Parts: sequence; C-alpha cells; structure tokens
Amino acid sequence: MQTCPDLKRNASVHLCVGFLRRTNSGPNRKMVPVKLLILGAQNTGKTALCVRFITKRFIGEYDHKKEVTYRCSRLVDQEAVEIEILDIACKSSVASLESSIRWADGFLLLYSITQRLSFGEVQQLKKLIDQTKQSLVVPTVLVANKADLEIGREVTTEEGQRLAKDLRCGFNELSVAETVSSVEAAVFQLIRLVLDQQRPLPDRRSYMLTVRHALTRKLTRSKTMQW
Repeated sequence: MQTCPDLKRNASVHLCVGFLRRTNSGPNRKMVPVKLLILGAQNTGKTALCVRFITKRFIGEYDHKKEVTYRCSRLVDQEAVEIEILDIACKSSVASLESSIRWADGFLLLYSITQRLSFGEVQQLKKLIDQTKQSLVVPTVLVANKADLEIGREVTTEEGQRLAKDLRCGFNELSVAETVSSVEAAVFQLIRLVLDQQRPLPDRRSYMLTVRHALTRKLTRSKTMQW
C-alpha cells in the first residue's frame, strides 16, 4: 500500500498513515469521521487540492483515470476529526457519481476562474447533489481555483460569490499552487459545516454560544492590549 507523498497512480486508494496523527493528542480522544467528496470539471485542480491539503506539497500533473481516497486526521476547533476525501475519476458514470454523493457528508465543488465552462458545471453538480441527497441543507463549499492566473480570468469573484449565495454554499477563491493556508481554510470551512449538521440541535446552540463567548473574550483582550 502506498502513502500520499508517493503519488504514482497504480493504486486506487492512497492511505495517509502517521501523517498528522499527532492531532489525536489524548489517548481516549474519540475521532469524528467526516467524509468529503471533491467534484468539478477536468483540470480545475481537484487532485492538486487534495494533495496540497494532505501533504502541503503542490504537484501540477496527475493521472486523472484513477479514483483515490485520501485519509488523514486533523484537529478542528479542538475536535479530533478523521477525514476521508474521495477524488473520483473525471469520466465516472452517473450511477457511480450518485453512489459517491450518497456516501459523502460534505462537498467541495471546484471550478477554475480561467474556465467558464467549469463554472457552469458546478451548478449542474450541485443540482445532482441536492436531488440525490434529498436534504434541505447539504454542507457544500464552492471553491474558485487558479486565482493566481488573473490574466486568464473568465469568471469574476463577484460571480462566484453570487452563485455560492444562490446555491447556499460557502465560498473561497484561492490558488492551490500558491498557498496552503487558503486550501486548509476551505476544507476546514466544509468540515465545520458537516460537524454542525451532525450535532443535535441543542448541541448546535451550545456550540454557537461557546464560539460566541470565545470571540467576545478574544475581542476584549485585544481592546485591553490596545489601551
């Protein structure tokens, strides 16, 4: 079995073991499983984003014929999360795509700001996700990739923001090639949406109050330091 840093595509599954396991710091800490599916047109950077998130490395060329599941663990808001990210083959059948959608808890929808056709495709993918999941709220984040290629831009930031609002998605415009932090922010945003949906309603309210109190304390400390 291969590890994620070895990116040859002669295996359908790459399992990241030992990489970032340190996030599970307590011996009895319960890991929360989160299953994510990344979708988008070909050459939008789906595999590059997955590898960037897992290994922090950027590699531009991949074999897109294989279905790959990436696994790692991270600490998200003090919660230990076991993450699976499924990167399916670009030419998967509709039946296979629907099966993958049913499997997933949350969705990263990628388009390239340099490919208007890819922008239209994410709209169709979101429609299929909603039809398949049959849920009022499906945790989804729209990701506009290749923000470093401004000279070739075909989709404006405002168009992406409007679409995300219409589709009830989170939104991030970034360059997988340039920064790790923006990739992590997009994936963590989706994980938070998934975790929030998985919590019972009373727990969600308690969690939001905890976050609000933490932010209030942080702002108070900041103002005190300024004085």
